Amino acid sequence: MPKRNGQTFSGLTGRTSGLPKSELLENARQAGYTTKVLFISTEDPNLNVGRVLLRMSQSGQGVPLGTIPESYDEAMRSLPEARKHADDLLVYDNTENGRGHRLVARFIAGELVKTTQTPPGWLKAVFGRELRVEGKQERPSRGR
Repeated sequence: MPKRNGQTFSGLTGRTSGLPKSELLENARQAGYTTKVLFISTEDPNLNVGRVLLRMSQSGQGVPLGTIPESYDEAMRSLPEARKHADDLLVYDNTENGRGHRLVARFIAGELVKTTQTPPGWLKAVFGRELRVEGKQERPSRGR
């Protein structure tokens, strides 16, 4: 959540294409706010389509299904820009249904500071080798 002099504001979108535009992030930073972006994705836009269909079948919110793959691709293209303009970027994978999301990468001031030992394919497609070379590897947690 962006913060300045004890004041905060936030923006939220449920669509994958809803990453804050780099202009918004830069304007917030120039105004003295600290910016944080939380990015949550899955391995495949078809998984998102299936989850939306399930939600709709339970009288939940729907979106035009044909827009999901395009929104997914747009989000993947926008992620490197969010990295450049956010003070703190936390990237989560939500591929495994029912298990919740897991932190797979963190960037502070554009620098990779943490990544999981097993980054998902979609994250590797966006950031490539950099995940293995620069990131501090997270040890897998043992169930307790």
